[in-house]
Amino acid sequence: MLQQLKISNYALIENLSVDFKKGFTIITGETGAGKSVIVGAINLLLGARSSSDLLLDKNKKSIIEGLFKSNKKINEKLQNIDLDFGDDLIIRKEIKANGSSRSFVNDTPVKVENLKDITQYLIEFNGQHLVSKIGKNSFKFDFVNGFIEEKNLISDYKKSFSNYTLFNDRLSKLVDESSILNEKKDFFSFQLEELTDFPIEQWDEENIYREHNLIINQKHINQYLEEISNLFNNNSNGILNNLNKIDDHLNSLNIHLKDLYPFIERLKSIRIEIDDIFHDINKKYSLQSENPKKLEELEQLINKINFLLKKFNVLDLVGLLKKRDTIVESLNQIKSLENQIIECQKNKLYWENKCINLGEELFKKRREKIDIIQQQVNKVLKSVSMEHANFKLKIFKTGKIAFNGIDQIELLIAVNNKLDYHPITKFSSGGELSRIALAMKSISVGSKSASVLIFDEIDSGISGNVATKVGLLLKNISKNVQVINITHLPQVAAFGNSHFHVEKNQSGSQININLRLLEKEDRIQVLANMLGGDKTGNAARKNALELLN
Repeated sequence: MLQQLKISNYALIENLSVDFKKGFTIITGETGAGKSVIVGAINLLLGARSSSDLLLDKNKKSIIEGLFKSNKKINEKLQNIDLDFGDDLIIRKEIKANGSSRSFVNDTPVKVENLKDITQYLIEFNGQHLVSKIGKNSFKFDFVNGFIEEKNLISDYKKSFSNYTLFNDRLSKLVDESSILNEKKDFFSFQLEELTDFPIEQWDEENIYREHNLIINQKHINQYLEEISNLFNNNSNGILNNLNKIDDHLNSLNIHLKDLYPFIERLKSIRIEIDDIFHDINKKYSLQSENPKKLEELEQLINKINFLLKKFNVLDLVGLLKKRDTIVESLNQIKSLENQIIECQKNKLYWENKCINLGEELFKKRREKIDIIQQQVNKVLKSVSMEHANFKLKIFKTGKIAFNGIDQIELLIAVNNKLDYHPITKFSSGGELSRIALAMKSISVGSKSASVLIFDEIDSGISGNVATKVGLLLKNISKNVQVINITHLPQVAAFGNSHFHVEKNQSGSQININLRLLEKEDRIQVLANMLGGDKTGNAARKNALELLN
């Protein structure tokens, strides 16, 4: 339960501290007095988004703090995320001047998703949106599931559905991907076959072009080699012959000069080096006859290479090998996808059958609860002046696997004691929908885990004696959980164990909102004002006193 709420520097609230009690708490106030501000502050505690626009003083941070009585479900959640837990639970929201905010649970910072996971078992808001939610699948299935004792069956189905959806989505993606690749499979296979017809790995592109260049220029190469040979060895004018002559002259000259020996040795070294050069050239580049046949083979090979390079849009043989590897990888991927699809189909079928089997059990369990739910709702409807109405629950199979099961739920109503049933949302008026929603909420309270129910003007669209009966219904709900009800109806407000009134106080240009706990006399006056407006007389006060009594 909510034990205490503290709000500072939020909207029109400078500082507010309110202590709540168990049972039925009423909050009233004129239109525009600030009841929605209180609701907004509590919503922020539960994880709603904040903004710096909400700050009263833009230079200071806002702090909203709630002290709650914890419960088993919440403590389990706290333990799962390594947070301190005990009998009490403190949730705090801090909004800074720059608009950023942080949430704390028992003084430990928490992420918004963790906060929402915790508070779903703490507070349940039921505003006028409850009436609009009544036709939604989530509301209908949550309502009926609340009566099923086998909660593990529900969680097992949702786990199975999650896995079924996972593999179904994965299978769709794999099939789409495989379809795209399969369109290219024949083309890839043809390309690979074409590439494997040639021994590309054995081709040395550089050597091929070098050899081709040698053969095509062999005549010129032979001419140069012959000329070089003549320059070396010509008997009359060759380099070696001339060097030998120089050597003879130097030796003869040395007889007379006596100091030419070093030059003679140097010349000897030069002659040996030149002789080695000539020998190495002859060894490596001997004269070759022209080879037209080899030239033709090389040109055919080069034509093949150029054809493949152009066809596969690559620059060289290395690129061609990479292209071949890419094609092989694509074909392997197609094969891998086929295996993945087979495996995914098996998993999808497994979880599909699991969903069907668990869905069948869920369907039976829900059907078993139809009579007791109908009886209890109709009993409550009679207590809120809808004796002429008859509520009916219709549960039937859809033949499809869905988030909530393999069945669908319809909420039907017949009015004026007729047996002509219609969907609730299409047939009932706003006031009737409010009462039907409250009736359903009242019988499902015991099956819900939230320990605080907040009703925000859920009783709109009703008045008079009906309002009194709705007030009594809310009072009865508060016997099981703490109920905080924001209302404009004095008949409902009179049933509260505690009654708070929202007021706006003005001090100069500053307007502040205050939440005041009413004592008996003040409460009589507020109820009288709700009955007859600001100018209330004794009659209105007398009626207010009668409501309280």
